[in-house]
Amino acid sequence: VLPEYMVPAAYVEIDAIPLTNNGKLDKRALPAHGEQVYDRDRYVAPRTPDEERMATIWAHALKVERVGVEDDFFELGGDSIRAVSLVGALQAAGFAVGALDVFQHTTIAQLCASATGNEIPPSPVHAVSPFELISDEDRARLPEGLDDAYPLLRTQTGMLVETLASGDQANYHDFTSFLVRDDAPFDAELFREAVTVVGRRHDILRTSVDLTGYTVPMQIVHHEVTIPVACHDLRHFDPADLPDRLVAFAATERAAPFDLSSPLPLLRITVHVQTDDSWRLSFTKSHALLEGWSYHQLLKELVEVLRALRDGIEIRYEVPPVRFADTVAAELASLASDADRDFWHGLVAEYEPLSLPEDWHGDLAVPAERIDAGFSFQELEPGLRELAAKTGVPFKAVLLGAHLKVMSQLTGAERFFTGLVGHVRPEVQGSERLIGMYITTLPHPSARDAATWGDLVRRVFEDEAAAWPHRAYPMPAIASGGRRLIDTFFSYLDFHLLDEGDVVDEGNGINRTAMEFGLAVTAIGGILGLRSNTHVLSRENIDRIAGMYRAVLTSMAADGEQGDARATYLPSAERAVVVVPPVLGAEVDVLAHELFEARVVES
Repeated sequence: VLPEYMVPAAYVEIDAIPLTNNGKLDKRALPAHGEQVYDRDRYVAPRTPDEERMATIWAHALKVERVGVEDDFFELGGDSIRAVSLVGALQAAGFAVGALDVFQHTTIAQLCASATGNEIPPSPVHAVSPFELISDEDRARLPEGLDDAYPLLRTQTGMLVETLASGDQANYHDFTSFLVRDDAPFDAELFREAVTVVGRRHDILRTSVDLTGYTVPMQIVHHEVTIPVACHDLRHFDPADLPDRLVAFAATERAAPFDLSSPLPLLRITVHVQTDDSWRLSFTKSHALLEGWSYHQLLKELVEVLRALRDGIEIRYEVPPVRFADTVAAELASLASDADRDFWHGLVAEYEPLSLPEDWHGDLAVPAERIDAGFSFQELEPGLRELAAKTGVPFKAVLLGAHLKVMSQLTGAERFFTGLVGHVRPEVQGSERLIGMYITTLPHPSARDAATWGDLVRRVFEDEAAAWPHRAYPMPAIASGGRRLIDTFFSYLDFHLLDEGDVVDEGNGINRTAMEFGLAVTAIGGILGLRSNTHVLSRENIDRIAGMYRAVLTSMAADGEQGDARATYLPSAERAVVVVPPVLGAEVDVLAHELFEARVVES
């Protein structure tokens, strides 16, 4: 009775499930399974040399043992970040495909047939030389001893301006902390050496910014910098006091802004040693420097290098073929592209910006206060993933479809757009290992013409695929004239790069951030979270919206592809007030509007 995508590919008998010291599944201790355990009816082996080569590349990119030619990219755990790296590897092997081809032809059989006979497309990435992206005038102003300099992305500039303008709220001045489990005592000197090693790998970790000293806002890559690192030993404190100490430390860090005139990167690293086998690694950073995937990658590399130094293992690192400067070059090219400009300006002309209900805010007479709401949808996830599998879309499209449905219940506009967080990583092998500010928030359209959940999620995926070739165009260029176009956004996060091994206890993370959007909706790890402030939504109304999300996701999971996308989905308590069960055989001698008025009085 399991849906097809949940049927195991292999069965292996073991005496017990291997666990790590903190009770999590120890994947590395699981035994390898042999060929004989596979379901031959499900697995379709490669039939041609091209399919065989492509299957090998897919297996490596998706980190699975093997891939059949009818296995679906998204069901195997594929997403947009894995797609760009996969495409880079496929092109290097001679296959004429782009990421959009992978989204539209989601099996090796389909993709191989589609690519046959095509010429390899020109690389969308122009590997720029140092100082290539700045004028001679700005080059002459630079100090000596630099590796490179290039303009800030428009989004980076916007974040820094927001930080400066937001005062004590400190928008985009973020604090993130992770608990690291270790099998050896923490060594502060080796950790500082690890920071130096990783800092030399990535330009962005040696980058300072200058908003006013050049003809454009500039980021400057230094040859060598010392990233600030502080280490504190908390082992002599009462363990019960540690949470409060860490919360207080986070508040202190968020209250200490970066000096933009300093030649240091907008990053501080702090370690708190909690026990002999655990320590907490914290990043205080400007969002203009790093986004979520990047600081998870930074965390992963720091721990790996620290352990290699400690164990005397040779440190190997394959340098990606592109740098952050190449993403800056891609944005500059997009800004000069008529096709990109016309796509986005056409979209915002055809659809209305989404506006939240004006009278749903809290008390405007007191300072705005951050509010959060949300819930776990893990019990609904099997049904939601089955909907994704049956409609041939990624899981993200199902959750984004739910977001658009809820937003449609908050606006009277027939056609509107909300913000969708995506990324601008280049379509090259190894792009998932790049560290920088690679996210973008762009308009995503919505119309009320979907009759079923299947229709809705397919439309959502088609719209996202249509925008993919134009994703390098920055939102500030779309919102010309200072007009604010986006006040709500949806973000789907899947930081699966920490899935391997047992390095980080993500359940003990601390995250303190602030931004200027009225409503941020985030899905991560089976949790849907909503963030707003009381000048936009009251606590009652943000909970009300969360209830709408639960009602929509419940219907999607239970009703599947044919579920009604035109119905109105309300929180259960609110629906009980509005919808009155009919009384069979009763004579009703009141009018409908009188019943409605009575309900309003009761509520």
